[in-house]
Amino acid sequence: MEFHEFGQKNAPAVLINHGMGQHWHSQYALLKPLAEHYRLIFTAMDGFYEGSGTFTAFADQARQIEEYVQANYGGKLHGAYGASQGALLLTELLTRGNIAIENTIMDGCYVAHQGWIAGWVTAWMFKKFKNTGKFPALIHLMMKLMGMKLEDMISDMEKTLYMQATDETIDRNFLQNYTYRTRKDIAAWPHMVHLWCGSKEPYALKSHKELKRYLPNYEETVMDGLGHGEFLLKQTDAACEMIRQTLQ
Repeated sequence: MEFHEFGQKNAPAVLINHGMGQHWHSQYALLKPLAEHYRLIFTAMDGFYEGSGTFTAFADQARQIEEYVQANYGGKLHGAYGASQGALLLTELLTRGNIAIENTIMDGCYVAHQGWIAGWVTAWMFKKFKNTGKFPALIHLMMKLMGMKLEDMISDMEKTLYMQATDETIDRNFLQNYTYRTRKDIAAWPHMVHLWCGSKEPYALKSHKELKRYLPNYEETVMDGLGHGEFLLKQTDAACEMIRQTLQ
């Protein structure tokens, strides 16, 4: 895992996790205005940056973040923001409870167990697009479940995805993403968690229901008419301002 920092060193530290299959550069391009207010720490998951080895496991990615925060920030962060799979990784961090994060924002978190078949099919579709530039027809069903249109997703993918990931990394990462299960240990997390998603995201809403069973301190925001990732990608200025206000 790599860590890339921006902003004044004495500013409040905020962790930023990228989404599934993305390069950390895409998150930086969207969220760099926040560097005026915070010390931003962008993670790059194993398998999704130049010179990286194969993706390992979410528990191992979380361990690397914990060790970095403990070594460089005394084990404490002012805040954290994760979109999509980045939010899943935050779920793992909160469940482990080895570092403190005062305010956590999970945007479009998918931790409602969808099963290994969904993981395998999605990995197959992504690899087909990566290797041929074309999607199978099944992609339309996936887009419907995410509240998105295919043309919008392809445009977003060209801006955000790390297309040099190996097939092994994709298989391992996607399967773990779709079979992740919320663990009751997250109930011990004492700090505030903000759950964000669009109203057109059935799996994110299902994930919220699962997380709310355990989290003692949370606030939920459902954005009317939006699909997966659309708030950050299509209303970037508003998203940055909402993140800033939430983390104050």
